[in-house]
Amino acid sequence: MNLTPEPTPMKKINRALHTFFVRGFRSAFFLRVSATDLHIGPLALLVMVILTTVASILMSRTVIAGPAEFYPKAILWGWLITILLIWICWYLTDCAKRQGRNTQAASLFALGVGQVFTLDVISTLAYLLFIQPQGLDGSNWHWALYIGMSAWGALAYWLLLTRVTQSRGRLIVLAGIFAIGMPLLVHFSQAPMFWLPQQTDNAEVENSLQLTQEKLETQLQLAIKQRTALKPERPGVIDLFSITYAPYGEEAVFLRESSMVNAVIEERFDAAGHMQELVNHPATLENLPWASLENLERAINRAADIMDREHDILFIYLTSHGAKDGELSASLWPLETDPLTPQTLNLWLDKAGIKNRIIAVSACFSGSWIEPLKTPNTLIMTAADSTHTSYGCGSRSELTFFGQAVFDEGLRNTYSFEEAFRQALPKIRQREQEAGKDDGFSNPQIYLGDGIRPLLKELAKER
Repeated sequence: MNLTPEPTPMKKINRALHTFFVRGFRSAFFLRVSATDLHIGPLALLVMVILTTVASILMSRTVIAGPAEFYPKAILWGWLITILLIWICWYLTDCAKRQGRNTQAASLFALGVGQVFTLDVISTLAYLLFIQPQGLDGSNWHWALYIGMSAWGALAYWLLLTRVTQSRGRLIVLAGIFAIGMPLLVHFSQAPMFWLPQQTDNAEVENSLQLTQEKLETQLQLAIKQRTALKPERPGVIDLFSITYAPYGEEAVFLRESSMVNAVIEERFDAAGHMQELVNHPATLENLPWASLENLERAINRAADIMDREHDILFIYLTSHGAKDGELSASLWPLETDPLTPQTLNLWLDKAGIKNRIIAVSACFSGSWIEPLKTPNTLIMTAADSTHTSYGCGSRSELTFFGQAVFDEGLRNTYSFEEAFRQALPKIRQREQEAGKDDGFSNPQIYLGDGIRPLLKELAKER
């Protein structure tokens, strides 16, 4: 007579979950596991699927910094993939039964669930430890993690299917097609996330930029008022006239950088009354002119009209995203904005008759601006060379690495633009290394024409 009490249903479920999660974990690290001794009931399998789904929802919340909104419709995604995986498990175990190897299809599916959950945990931890803290979202390191984990999962699942069912020949190929095809299907079908960041950056831009007639009329007057308010040059003094141009309105870092550079130039070079600031951002709709190509050309012409073109200097600071073809990005939804190129800027400066120029370009690939703009009477500084990205232009950045190091730090300690640039280089390199920049040093560039060098020395002495 057997006096051992029958395990309760809950104990059976707990025992099954422990067994399948442990063996799923082992299989994730390419270890052999057996399923011939396993059997999982409908209730235990349902509990396992619910637990892993809930855990995935919770883990996906951790990868979003800041406020987030739950997207319940994401739970409905992926059933086609689930059906396909159930089918391959059923088909392979059915073929195994014909060869005398008895394996439950549900058990093989449950092992796969445990394996995928293990890899999901590892992937999430790797992201939280290495990608998110360094701000590497979308970088090559992020893609390497994504591709590496996908390849790991495909290989582990392939080995699980073929080892448990002891598949041979075409069945190995079929299992491989499914194992490799599932990550590809997930990628190209763009699986929705359980959590979405609360709409801030772009949505705020769209929602806050209300182009009423009153605001449009105000904006049309701002550029005229700014140009009219400029003071003429002072005889016997080398005056520095300034234009800052921040045309990308979807990220406030460029607005902050424009304001910072204006403050430094005004303070260090007595430039009050000689400054024009052009910015694209909803917050400045009623107090600063738009950074449009038309406003920039008019600002250059206005500076040329009131400065001593032989002895005064025009300083232009450009801050935005840059492209490999040299274009400086412009955006202010819903307005249509055009990018600026170095050729266009050079044409306007030549037409205006401006001889002495300081041009700083804080953008990726901005080294490509030097050749079209260089003259004997020009100083050009760029945040990167023509083949590398710069850093610090994301929505979470306070200032770009270039703007911070050269102007907010370097130029506050010296009146020499060249010296400020020299001091900034090691700081930029160190910060890029600490931030995990993975495409090489941005390699900021400087060009100093012989003709403007004496003027810059005199400008520094006057301070």
